[in-house]
Amino acid sequence: MRRIRRVAGIVVIFAVGLLLVGALRFLDLRSEDPPAVAAYATLIYIGLSVFAAISLIRTGVPIRRLGFAMTVRPWIVIALALFGVAVLQLSGSLLTPVWEYVFGSGRDLTRFSDVAGSPRALVQLLALNWTVAAFGEELAFRILLMRGIAYALGNGPKAFAIALILQAIVFGFIHSYQGPAGIAGSAISGLVFGGLTLAARGSIWPAAIAHGLNNTIGIIKVYAA
Repeated sequence: MRRIRRVAGIVVIFAVGLLLVGALRFLDLRSEDPPAVAAYATLIYIGLSVFAAISLIRTGVPIRRLGFAMTVRPWIVIALALFGVAVLQLSGSLLTPVWEYVFGSGRDLTRFSDVAGSPRALVQLLALNWTVAAFGEELAFRILLMRGIAYALGNGPKAFAIALILQAIVFGFIHSYQGPAGIAGSAISGLVFGGLTLAARGSIWPAAIAHGLNNTIGIIKVYAA
């Protein structure tokens, strides 16, 4: 019981920290006078993830090699990743007009506007995408946060279902800088990535590959616009 309370405390601190990072990113883009600390949002995010990883492992949460263990066959990893990309691309196409109708606009991608027509910015963003976003966010949300929540709630099927939903909600809100449509769309992405991780029995690989590929498609569209 004491261990579960410790895990719950770590998870709460981690989740609140992630939400604060999302708020800093929002202020950095939307505020005329953002706080100086907003420029360090990504570093804070990395520090929080390291804190959560060390703390959860020390409390005994069974995280296999931080999700990097190959728990399913390679062809299943690729199949799951491609399936995830297909679902995200289809849902994005179908839901974009819905977000525009409900929220009055689609995702706000101002943060990535420098990529348009710039090969150098494209390469830099792709590198950031495949490190901090694809693998970094999957480690933080689908391995640390989701696994921590499930453990704190009893580790059963219902616990994982709740964890899947909660991590997706947090994932949505850290993308608040993309506007309401970005929050909703990112939450759906969080559900898909979380589902892929569960299907792969806790492996980060299918979700990370799907995340990286899906973002790459979006980045190339911005570059070519």
